Amino acid sequence: MILTALEWLAALGLLALAASSGWHLIRDRSRSRAVSAGMYAGLACVMLAATGVLGWAAAAVLAFLFLGAAAALVLSGGRDGAARAALGHAGGGFTGLAGDAGGLWRRLRGALPGSGPEPEAGSPEAAVAEAAATRNIPSVMEDPALGLAPEPAELVAGNIPAPAPYAALAQFIAGFEPEDDMALRMFMESSAAGSVMVADAWHHFADTCLNTVGLDPAFVAGILEAGDSAGGHGTLLAQVHKRFAVIYAVVKEWVGAHGPLPHKAREFLTDDL
Repeated sequence: MILTALEWLAALGLLALAASSGWHLIRDRSRSRAVSAGMYAGLACVMLAATGVLGWAAAAVLAFLFLGAAAALVLSGGRDGAARAALGHAGGGFTGLAGDAGGLWRRLRGALPGSGPEPEAGSPEAAVAEAAATRNIPSVMEDPALGLAPEPAELVAGNIPAPAPYAALAQFIAGFEPEDDMALRMFMESSAAGSVMVADAWHHFADTCLNTVGLDPAFVAGILEAGDSAGGHGTLLAQVHKRFAVIYAVVKEWVGAHGPLPHKAREFLTDDL
């Protein structure tokens, strides 16, 4: 009984990963999603045979086709680093499914009457919401009492140094040079995740300021805005990398069909072909 339940959970999970990767393949024309879709679809066929939904012969044929296509796409980029690339594609499938699930949950939650979760009692969000209802607290970017927001250059023109972690992060980003498109994707997606972690940290700091230090909710509202802005930056990074996938989809399709581009292809090729 337990083994059968686990087999069904594995089969459904693999089908969900395959479906999510297939959706991103259609939407983004991403070769990476084609690889992950093939990998997870092939493994799902095996698990469906284990549950009795598919016969073993049919499952073997389908799994061979799906996994063979995924392997061919991985190896078309060269045998060197093929295992690392396959793991990266597999990880991309999990990332895509997590994002799809989160987006679906937000849509469903937004469609419910009285949508939007109620802030937890004692949380900075709850205290700020109560204060905002009675004191009309504006956004820090629109508060006339604060004057014009400073330009970014003004923030680094003073003599106050940035904290060491920020300096290290700036050096890390500025010095990163991706060796291939997979390294670029992992860098962008991990940076987006890092921005969300920073957003959560600002929200935690807001809780400290409100409930430990005892600062005014109007001030804490601004810190919550800073956290929301950091989270929005993570979304921006994810969108930026989607643009890479859209721009280079045609190029990668050509490479998959005809082989690697010549060295310095941009200088080699002209408009007079």
